[in-house]
Amino acid sequence: MSKILNQQSYVENGQFSGGVAVTPVSGSTFNNSTAGNPALGFVAGGLYVGGIGTLVFKTADDSVLTFNNAFGYVPGLVTAVSSSSTATNITALK
Repeated sequence: MSKILNQQSYVENGQFSGGVAVTPVSGSTFNNSTAGNPALGFVAGGLYVGGIGTLVFKTADDSVLTFNNAFGYVPGLVTAVSSSSTATNITALK
């Protein structure tokens, strides 16, 4: 496998190319998304959690998972994060 280099010759991680700050969705079924309460709007390739806590999220197959004491990189195909999560500084990776 070859390395992917950007214009400055830094090795890039081919697994994601950007990120978006997460706005958690209220409601236990994640069906309450509106313009003011959005789901991600894309399928994230994982999440980065900056502040340790409980992370409740919905996956691409509509499963709802709860990770206690989540921190750092959480892999998965994520479509929404619940407002019942206590983890903070969550970024959805593209």
